[in-house]
Amino acid sequence: LCEAPDGFSLHNGLKRQLKAKREDLEAGTAIDWATAEALAYGTLLLEGNHVRLTGQDVQSGTFAHRHSVIRDQKNGESYCFLDNLNLGKQGKFTARNSILAEYAVLGFELGFTYENPHSLVIWEAQFGDFANTAQVMSDQFISSGEHKWLQQTGLTLLLPHGYEGQGAE
Repeated sequence: LCEAPDGFSLHNGLKRQLKAKREDLEAGTAIDWATAEALAYGTLLLEGNHVRLTGQDVQSGTFAHRHSVIRDQKNGESYCFLDNLNLGKQGKFTARNSILAEYAVLGFELGFTYENPHSLVIWEAQFGDFANTAQVMSDQFISSGEHKWLQQTGLTLLLPHGYEGQGAE
């Protein structure tokens, strides 16, 4: 979860974060939210499950906390820690940054869960206005889909932690 490939040019700030994460994991102390999240996803992946995460800035995390996908500073090549656990056979981890079209992205992810019921599919709303833009999907399809069409979904929504002056929402 904190080892980049040999020759990969990391940003200096990220080097410090990964070093601290490695030390915390080795000591078994101070496990932050992003590390706990990665450990949970890693467990599911090692059980052979597909984990899919979408939303704006989900690869690095809204506040640069997650770093599930990193970029080489020299050539722009990407690397995903969770797709390279090197602990045996594993499922696929997909982290896709989405455009600001929450209604469309959430609708796609909902459909994805219907076709892939054994995958963990997560849509993360970065701020309250993002969740509001997708509210119709939540009201008309996610919360009432089983009643209307007898279809269950395992879609997981990571909603904003608070509104903190982000606008009228």
